[in-house]
Amino acid sequence: MESWERDPFIGLLRNCINLEELDVVGQGPDPAELEFNFGDAGEFPSDFFKPLNLQKLKTLSLLSMFSSPLMMVLLSSSLPSLRKLMLTPYDDIPYPSSLVSHFISTHGEMLQSLLLFTPKSWPTRLHPSPRTLLETSPHLRHLSLEQPVPALMLAGTHPLQILSIPRPTSDVWHVMERLFPRLPQLRVIRTRDVRWLRVGMNSRAQEAGVQGEMREWSKRLNRRGIRFLDADWSDLRV
Repeated sequence: MESWERDPFIGLLRNCINLEELDVVGQGPDPAELEFNFGDAGEFPSDFFKPLNLQKLKTLSLLSMFSSPLMMVLLSSSLPSLRKLMLTPYDDIPYPSSLVSHFISTHGEMLQSLLLFTPKSWPTRLHPSPRTLLETSPHLRHLSLEQPVPALMLAGTHPLQILSIPRPTSDVWHVMERLFPRLPQLRVIRTRDVRWLRVGMNSRAQEAGVQGEMREWSKRLNRRGIRFLDADWSDLRV
């Protein structure tokens, strides 16, 4: 029996053929904290490995996980119903030491929602994301990016409708500005980590710092017919 078959979690998933949603959070240290040889990789399933039967899996979340037996097995299995995927990016760690970017390119074809997120811990280490996200996931409707926001590559146009960013900055605006002509269906940009100040706060507070940046983004995007929403999916209330 292969080592994969002895993994109790993978064994459990073999008996969950009707599973529609799976959420797993890794507990190991960040790879930057390890004496990690990026030339080494875990053992991949052999040609005799029987893929998981998860034909109904629609939503998958694998956070704080750059590699694991589960990821390797899912990478080798067909997931035809997968439409929503949440991962922590590790694009600075090459494949096959990290499986995340390869996972996106393998299962991204029919995704409608791709969310990149790094759970808060101490210290929080942010790793870059692939620049090819829109190219490897051509049917996305919602893309949520993590810091540092990548300068996304896109040769043609894309049907993306909702784009979430951690917070608005001038650097991120320059990235977005280059993308606007290639995103004709974009209707919403959301700032994931920031909320509008409550109504009644003085004007100086509303114009300062990130709040001032948010208001400036709202004005610019309004001219393009794009709504700018905060972490609660709320518009600016004047």
